[in-house]
Amino acid sequence: MTLLSMVSVPDILPPPYTATGVRRTVSLRSKSSSSSTLTATTALLIGPPQTPYHLHTHLLVSSSPYFSACLTGPFLESTTNTIILADIDPAIFDLCVSWLYTNSIHPIPFKDGKAAYYTLLHLWILADRLCFEGLRNSVIDLIAELADATNSVPTPTDTRILYSDEIASSAKIRDLVLDLFAFKKTDRLIETHVDRWHAGFLRDLVVRLKRPVSQAWARHSLVFWCPGSWANVRACETCRRVLRPRVGVVACENCAGAWCGRCADEGVEVVGWEDGRRVDDGEGEGFEGEVGSRGSGSPGSWSSSSGTVVGSEFGSGNGLGLGTGSRCLARKFEDCKPWRGSRCKIYHEHKETQWCGDVFMGR
Repeated sequence: MTLLSMVSVPDILPPPYTATGVRRTVSLRSKSSSSSTLTATTALLIGPPQTPYHLHTHLLVSSSPYFSACLTGPFLESTTNTIILADIDPAIFDLCVSWLYTNSIHPIPFKDGKAAYYTLLHLWILADRLCFEGLRNSVIDLIAELADATNSVPTPTDTRILYSDEIASSAKIRDLVLDLFAFKKTDRLIETHVDRWHAGFLRDLVVRLKRPVSQAWARHSLVFWCPGSWANVRACETCRRVLRPRVGVVACENCAGAWCGRCADEGVEVVGWEDGRRVDDGEGEGFEGEVGSRGSGSPGSWSSSSGTVVGSEFGSGNGLGLGTGSRCLARKFEDCKPWRGSRCKIYHEHKETQWCGDVFMGR
């Protein structure tokens, strides 16, 4: 089955495209078997200066239903093999061409040493207009990776682009940006930034913080856990019910949170980036028997600023660090972000492209 048979190709395109009444039928199978079709190019005139781009036709047709309709449908462009896109910024289109040929976005946009999220938002808008689903997913990936690598989030100006009429309210990129603010400690940034945030963005962010959501649950790497004794029982992170000894529950192997079976079946959780307890300040103010960061010791051991703590009662020494100990860092959800292990399931679109094969919660 070819991509052309999987997607619906429109018969009507917005101006300046003019229908000729004659459809040129070209299949991807025939293109892949003919050297002439592999080397054929289409001229794209981009921007007010009409900068010419000569791109391989088979790449455009196979990657975008928009270009498939233009170049194989009953339109003048399929005859002239020329498409004029006068209202597109050539600098943004350069990034689109880079992705088309390398499946990656280069160069990564920075300005004054900071991630230029506004450029990526404009690139997503272009990808949405030209029906490049794969490029939209690549923009999602790059924004998530930049947010982690630079410990940054979009600016108030970026939120106005995000909530413009060019991005649909149901767009996955909105969900990603909202989660970046919800799952990162951004309260002081929102409070003190000199620029004004978009009102719709602030409204949606409040709702995201107040309402249990599925992505807050999907961020965890869950395993089975059975508390060995009353000495190391825990409370469910959602309903706060005490998890009794020798009763099977689920726990996250990254942040060491635990949940009862009922809350696990619901599959939702309240957004949070830490559990409210302060971190060990290095002066003996740690929390006895709590969870620190994963160490390099024996299975079941965790390390903190005051030494290594061994989780002797967590299962059978599986290294999750939920056992007893003398002193540890307060637990945080730093390693549990929805845009990491479950990025494909939560934020990607795959109506026209193949699934990324992300592992969901370790399964």
